[in-house]
Amino acid sequence: MIKGALLLASGLVLSAGSLSAREWTSNDGKKLEADFVSLAEGKVTMKRPNGQVFSVPLERLSESDQKWAELAASTPAPEAQAKPIEGPFAGLVTGEWELSEAEEVKFALYGPASLSGDTKYPLVLALHGKSGNSENGKQVGSWMKTFTSSENVAERPCYVLAPMSEQPLAREGMGWGNEEAARVVKLIKSLVKGLNIDPDRIYIVGYSMGGAGTCNVMAAESRLFAAAIPVAGVSSSVAKDLSRKPMWVFHAEDDKLVPVAASRDFAESMKRNKNFKYTESATGGHGIVGAVFKDVETHKWLFSQSL
Repeated sequence: MIKGALLLASGLVLSAGSLSAREWTSNDGKKLEADFVSLAEGKVTMKRPNGQVFSVPLERLSESDQKWAELAASTPAPEAQAKPIEGPFAGLVTGEWELSEAEEVKFALYGPASLSGDTKYPLVLALHGKSGNSENGKQVGSWMKTFTSSENVAERPCYVLAPMSEQPLAREGMGWGNEEAARVVKLIKSLVKGLNIDPDRIYIVGYSMGGAGTCNVMAAESRLFAAAIPVAGVSSSVAKDLSRKPMWVFHAEDDKLVPVAASRDFAESMKRNKNFKYTESATGGHGIVGAVFKDVETHKWLFSQSL
């Protein structure tokens, strides 16, 4: 389904975050504010004031807007110059995973090249699981890359931070704790100061050891994070510190590496938390993380949360 078509059909009018945004009218009279980007293959590509890009079938627009779009497409115009990203980490915002080190933490950072310096974006902290990898960059797993897919970048543009644990071989439940959690929190605070990150929309997700780490790091400074998704691993010892935080825990019943019992116990201890969700699948084993983050509903839930 075309995103723009949905917006027009619903009658949603986007508030003018940009004074240059044009008002469009659908062929049934609904209004929409967005900037014209291009016209190709019968679809008008537009850009919302918040920087999100989407397409609308030309035929869904009013006759006058169809003519306007056709004229605009035939009249070359210079691209609007978005405000550049500024700050000490600006050089890492390239549209690719970039490696760096700060606050005694090695990390990979992804920031879409389309981000504008005059808009604040969410930050997703992604924690890897137990691994023999000790080279910065190898901690970026395929499940983390779902946040950088073209669909998610268009719908939910964000920064993705993937720090590398100094203890990649630590047993499940022990990673990302204590001093390491404190360093990761310090790194996030530095990024918030040095990049255009929305402080009310900092999320944390993790797999296996990183699932336990998700609990540990969030508990280290819970007021910093808007929501968390631990997959195939939790840290029950900090459940009391997370009793009011939005969390969605995933685990597979047939997980042979990290028994599901821990997540069940964690869910039981969080049953009074109205913002807590627990999903247990019958199959999927320890590799359930791929299915979890390929599901767009997981991303929708996460990005709907805010402090």
